[in-house]
Amino acid sequence: MTKSTTPLTVLVVDDEPTVCRSVEKILTRRGYRVSAASSVAGALDLLDAGRHVDLVLADLMMPGVPGMEFIRIAAERWPRLPIVVITGYASVASAVEATRLGAEDYLAKPFTPEELEMTVARALGRGPWKTPVQAAPSRPRPSGAAASVIDVDLPFDPDEVAQVTSAAYVTHLSRSDVPILDFCTPGQRRCTRVATRRVCQKSERPVTAAERPPAAASLPASVADDPIDVDLPFSAREVAAIAGEAYVRALGRSDVPVPGRWPKELHGRRRVLAVDDETVVVHAMRRSLDGRRYRVDEAFSGRAALARVVAQPYDLVLLDMRMPDLDGLDLLPTIREHQPGVPVVIVTGYASIDTAVEAIQRGAADYLPKPFTPDELRRVADRALRRVA
Repeated sequence: MTKSTTPLTVLVVDDEPTVCRSVEKILTRRGYRVSAASSVAGALDLLDAGRHVDLVLADLMMPGVPGMEFIRIAAERWPRLPIVVITGYASVASAVEATRLGAEDYLAKPFTPEELEMTVARALGRGPWKTPVQAAPSRPRPSGAAASVIDVDLPFDPDEVAQVTSAAYVTHLSRSDVPILDFCTPGQRRCTRVATRRVCQKSERPVTAAERPPAAASLPASVADDPIDVDLPFSAREVAAIAGEAYVRALGRSDVPVPGRWPKELHGRRRVLAVDDETVVVHAMRRSLDGRRYRVDEAFSGRAALARVVAQPYDLVLLDMRMPDLDGLDLLPTIREHQPGVPVVIVTGYASIDTAVEAIQRGAADYLPKPFTPDELRRVADRALRRVA
C-alpha cells in the first residue's frame, strides 16, 4: 500500500453513532477511508480478523470494556498502531494515563473539523508531531520601574496588577506571586530574620545565603582542604559542597561510604530533587516529603538542577515546567541523559491536557498540577517510584 494511491484507513471506536458519522464525514472529504465500531469488543474483533487499520480514534467512556483498557490491549497486540483518544470527559489525569499506556494523542469533545484533521494528520506522521506551546502575545511595556514582568509565572506588569488590586499589593509580592509582608527587600524572597526581629543588618539576604550548596564548614580544618585519597584528588570541602558533609564523614579508605559511619536516619531514604524557581513551592515539597522515606534536595533554577543531577544520583526529580532560565520540558531529556533511570515528575501551575500529553511523550513519569496537597504530592512520588521498581 502506498500513501499516494491507497487511502489510509481510520477506525472510529465510539458508542455514539452521531460521533462516528461526523468523523466519517469530516475525514472522508480529506481522502481517508473510515470504519466504525460501537464497542471495544467490536473493535478488537475487527483487528483480530485482520482488518487493515492505519489509525484508531477511541472514546474513553463506553459500555462494557472502557476505552482505557482498549488502549492497553491494543498497545500490547499491535504496538505500531497509533491510537488517538477522543473523549467528552477530558481531564489531565486521563490524558496522562492514556499517553502512558500508549496513546499517540488526546482530543477533547466537542472538536472542530480542523482540530480533528490536524490531530489525525499528526498521529499519522503527515503533520507536525505537536503544536508548539504558544507564548503569551507581546504587549507594549511601560518604562521605568513597571517595565519588567513580576515573574515568569505571572507575566503581567506591576502597573497592570496594581490596577485591579493596589500598589501596596504589588510592592509586597514575593517570588511565589503571593503577597508576604516579611521581606528583606520588597519583591524578594521571604526573610525569617525580618519576620522575627523586624530588622536585619546583614550585607547579604539570609534566604540567598541559605540556598547555597551545603559547605563543609564544620569539618576539621586539618582535613577540610586536603585530598581525601590519591584516587580521589578532591578536598573534603569540595566533596561536601556537592554531596553533603555526612557523605564525606562516612567515606572509607576505598572512597566509598561505610554503612556503619552513615547517619542512621539516612538509611533507606530515597533521594529527591525538588526544582522550582518559587521558593515557597520548593519548601512545600521538602516539608511534604522530608522524613523517614525521603531526603529532599532543593534547586531554584534549571541550571542549578542540572548541576546537581550531574554531580549526584537521584531516585526522583520533581521538575517545574516554567522557569526563567530553562524550560522544564526542554530540561527533561537532559536529566534523563545523565540519569537514564530516574523518574521525573513535571509540576506546573499551568496544567493543560496538551502539556500533560507532551510531558509523558518526552519521558516524564507523571504530571502534577499546582496547587497540590501534601497527600497528592506523596501519592505521585510513591507512584513514580513504584513504576521504576
